[in-house]
Amino acid sequence: MLVNPEICQMASTGGHGSSDDPGDKRPPRNLQDVLKYAIEHTPTTQDEEGGESEGGNHGNRESAAERAEWLSNALSGMYKDEVKEMAEQVAFLKESSKVTEAVEGHEVEGREDLEEKKTEALEYLFDLVQGIDNAKDFLKVGGGDILQLCFSDPSSEVRWRTLDLLAALSQNHPSNQAEFHSMGLIKRLLDVLDSSSEVDMVRIKALYALSCLCRDNDTCLSNFVKHDGFSVLMRAMQSDIEKLQIKATFMLQAILISFPQHKDTLHNMGMVHQLVSLLQQEHAITHEQFILALLNLVSEHSGCISDCCQPELQFEELLKSRVELLKDKEEFMEELEYCQKLMAICFTKNTSSQGMDR
Repeated sequence: MLVNPEICQMASTGGHGSSDDPGDKRPPRNLQDVLKYAIEHTPTTQDEEGGESEGGNHGNRESAAERAEWLSNALSGMYKDEVKEMAEQVAFLKESSKVTEAVEGHEVEGREDLEEKKTEALEYLFDLVQGIDNAKDFLKVGGGDILQLCFSDPSSEVRWRTLDLLAALSQNHPSNQAEFHSMGLIKRLLDVLDSSSEVDMVRIKALYALSCLCRDNDTCLSNFVKHDGFSVLMRAMQSDIEKLQIKATFMLQAILISFPQHKDTLHNMGMVHQLVSLLQQEHAITHEQFILALLNLVSEHSGCISDCCQPELQFEELLKSRVELLKDKEEFMEELEYCQKLMAICFTKNTSSQGMDR
């Protein structure tokens, strides 16, 4: 395959035509960056006392002037047209994705530098869309296209940063959630989350994006259920990735609290048995979340309570032994409380109508 020389040049320069001067100070992205710089470069009393000589004083004055000039330029530079900034970053990512596709499978000088530039662009966009107006305008400047492109990037860091960006754009933004739903991203996120061949960080970020996309959004959650999302969550909880287990359980709990009507679906697919099976393994830090999810599941649901009481599960014996294991251990007090509440709900007479205290 022949590679366009201009493409090779773009790869070697990170898409900007020339490499950055390593001596340049990186401009601040927000007021926190400016404050950090000011703190790091404010001379201490000892520094001032150490510059008593004529040469020392001159050096300090010169240095102070440079700092003042840099801060002045930095502050003025912060008030740029952020929509224009987003559009420029989106345009760069579109072009760089074409470069990545063109040179895939070939040794091209500057490939790593191009990947670094792409991750920096995604990180910058992530900072920009923290503002609610920017998050709304992101799609207007063609941002949806780069999400689709970067999902498939060869670099795992580019992929997980793209998913992080998607999460930020989705959280508490109903209009964005609706657009991402129409783009078919829920099914795509489920596929990434369910892929055992994908790197851990990408799967974790896919789950985070999925959680933000479905949060308080009945339409997105219905699509999640339609694509067997609960089974994907179950497999994530059964994985050997602790962070994935915990975050999957968090999402399940959030759904149970905000959309309790889905308890019937979870009951019918045997979620009680799956959670109890996880709790039967050697005690681990994840068990507190499994217990809490089970507690939310059985609350005011007689079918789930009946499942817990099935003799073959030996769940009552498990809870009793777990109480003995956890008692008098301050770090497990909440988990102990959840176990005691489950005992009261499932194994005390006439408690089938009881619910979890809220």
